[in-house]
Amino acid sequence: MRMTLQVQLTLRAMLERPDSQMYGLELVEATGLPPGTMYPIMARLENAGWVSSRWEEIGPEAKNRPRRRYYRLTADGIVQARSALASSDARRQARARGPIGDILPGALG
Repeated sequence: MRMTLQVQLTLRAMLERPDSQMYGLELVEATGLPPGTMYPIMARLENAGWVSSRWEEIGPEAKNRPRRRYYRLTADGIVQARSALASSDARRQARARGPIGDILPGALG
């Protein structure tokens, strides 16, 4: 799975409630990503087996709105998402520290 910033935002939002289902617009609101970005991410996560989805079972006339598609991290998806985000965080921290050669002489004491 390619860990773009958008994918990371999506996984972090889902990991806040890993055992809960979230529908697409909830994820859009939680991440700040537009629907045109969110839904392709969800399709990729589902194809990778990290997420499962289901359509709401009520008819649209019951709520006067379109039915919702609910997404949930799979058990494997929770493990993979946590691992991938930890790796991304470690890489970001390593880049922030910079190479050892960048430390100024005398800066360590």
